[in-house]
Amino acid sequence: MVTRKISSIYITLLVIALFLVMPGMDAHAQSKTDINKPTRERVTNKKDKQETKQEAPAKKQEAAPTKKQEAAPTKKQEAKPAEKKPEAKPADKQEVKAGDKQSANPENAKSATDTAANPATPPKPKKQPLDTEKVQFDGIDVSKHQGDINWEELKKNTKIKFVFIKATEGSDYIDPRYKQNIKEARRHGFKVGSYHFLTNRSSATSQFINFAKTANRDEQDLIPIIDVEVCKQWSSQQLRDSLKVFADLLEDYYGCKPMIYTSEKFFTKHLGRAFADYPLFIAKYNTAQPNIGYKWILWQFSDCGLFRKAVKGNNGEVDLSRFNKGCSITDLIYKPVKGKPKISVMDAVDKNKEKPATINLTEQQGKAKEAPKTTAKQKEEEQKKAEKAKRASEREKRLAEEEAKKKAKEKADADKKAKAKAEQQQREKERQQAKDKKAKEEAAAKERKAAEQKAKADAEAKRKAAEKAEADAKAKRKAAAQKAKQEANQKSSTSKQNKSASLLGSSSSKMSKAQQGDSIRNARYQGRKTNKSSADND
Repeated sequence: MVTRKISSIYITLLVIALFLVMPGMDAHAQSKTDINKPTRERVTNKKDKQETKQEAPAKKQEAAPTKKQEAAPTKKQEAKPAEKKPEAKPADKQEVKAGDKQSANPENAKSATDTAANPATPPKPKKQPLDTEKVQFDGIDVSKHQGDINWEELKKNTKIKFVFIKATEGSDYIDPRYKQNIKEARRHGFKVGSYHFLTNRSSATSQFINFAKTANRDEQDLIPIIDVEVCKQWSSQQLRDSLKVFADLLEDYYGCKPMIYTSEKFFTKHLGRAFADYPLFIAKYNTAQPNIGYKWILWQFSDCGLFRKAVKGNNGEVDLSRFNKGCSITDLIYKPVKGKPKISVMDAVDKNKEKPATINLTEQQGKAKEAPKTTAKQKEEEQKKAEKAKRASEREKRLAEEEAKKKAKEKADADKKAKAKAEQQQREKERQQAKDKKAKEEAAAKERKAAEQKAKADAEAKRKAAEKAEADAKAKRKAAAQKAKQEANQKSSTSKQNKSASLLGSSSSKMSKAQQGDSIRNARYQGRKTNKSSADND
């Protein structure tokens, strides 16, 4: 009987040992595929592993009790039965940007287990809002949490040199106020840029497609930003791999290096030298500047800048940032430096095929064991997933091609219409020119006719004037001749009268003076009538 019990205990211990070893053997293979799994599946697997590890000691004790323990369990064993430790539930959504976060500093973030373990710990006092009229800052970032923004009122604060607006998160989330915010901000003259919140719930490629289709290149004044704050379910190496894939896709599509936004401690712990050559935007809610050992451009020093009149949501509070010494808005201006960007989102995806994230073996301390052989069912599932991903990629590519063809057709139709319109305008112009030419010719003919008529009239007037002048001259000559003749006749008549008078005076002195006067008058009258002297008539 004792021998049989010992054999059963030995077999049970062997089974438990194998049960404990198997999860470790699967850890390496499982972690490689976790990056492509949905969040819920990864969390479930993690919970199962934790429960397995916690339940294993209890099962071991139940399966292999000693003879002494069977007979009489101690008081200590009765008092302390096996208990499960409370599991930390992963946060459903973590955000830091524009009110999406609880805190950019990991020190400020407390899990539910910490609160449960220390119920007497007093909560941290709420930060006092900063008066944006007094504090020195250079720019802000906003999202849906700021609610309806009065951009006209916000424009009155002349300190704002730039505005970053949340566009997307993950592979399917678009900020509901993004389109309105970027339209109004640009309309009011702000320099604007867009940022994406990187999650571990989907691949970097799908997240890039979501961002690139939302953040139109023609609407960007500033370089794009990757907001990276989450590393749960990922190793640091997996995070770096996914971030590098996303950054390469952005650089190829937008033609410039994106800016990396994160907290000071997160950068030091997970990113470091691998992303030191990228433009850096560091969050540190403190009076001391960030100290990461590398050059940074922007420092987000507060998440409670108060714009009471301009911002309706989040109690009127907005994230505030300022430039590092020697940096300015020119370091943020969006200007492609690697030539012409790719014409479409899928062109960038095709060029940068995403590589699977690798496990950082140094973090596993070299203890990762060889993965078990893949079963036929697993191979079939992987093949189905690969085919599904391939179909999705082909569908995206087909849609992009159809969109490109549609745009090309629309452009061709527009060009055709524009050409027809230009030809019609040219014909109208030619007709108008011919009409104007005919009108000019008719006007010139009228002018010539009028000129001819005027010349004819002038010639006629001159002729008549000449004739009149000639007639006047002739009449004048005739009058002068008549006058001269009259004067000559008068002179001759006068001399004859004088002579006749002398003769009369001498011959007939007996005549009275009255008779002499009558005789002279008659002589003059007769002389004018017959052009003869009165003496001759007498």
